[in-house]
Amino acid sequence: STIITMAAFIAFLAACAAIAGSPMAAPRVGRSAFSMSAPSGTEPVSIVVEVEIEPSRLDDFLKVIEEDAVGSRERENGGCLRFDVLRDQEKSNVFRFYEVYKDADAVTFHKNTPHFALWKKFKESGGVISQTSSKNDAIFFTP
Repeated sequence: STIITMAAFIAFLAACAAIAGSPMAAPRVGRSAFSMSAPSGTEPVSIVVEVEIEPSRLDDFLKVIEEDAVGSRERENGGCLRFDVLRDQEKSNVFRFYEVYKDADAVTFHKNTPHFALWKKFKESGGVISQTSSKNDAIFFTP
């Protein structure tokens, strides 16, 4: 079976960003390549998370992560620009989240919301077998 590592997933996202530069791509949002000197903390932030969920807890997980994703996009006053939840095609209990926030303050705000608290409680209850995450500068992305 094919298992995609976090590094491979990030490389995939980078390739998608490179393709976004073509005239056929969706309009770009976020910093331009010429504004790389933006003050620290003011640029969009992307968080890429990979989780392996305890198989017996999948139904609970799907409810919690839907609430977190929808809550992030709809109830954070525009701070969360994107929150995608992806399921691995080979391992049905492995998921990836692709989140984009307008800046570091929006990430902090997100971590103090009721919908994020549901996710944190789910993790603390043993629903997550493993988790890796990376924080990235969001150079090009579509909301």
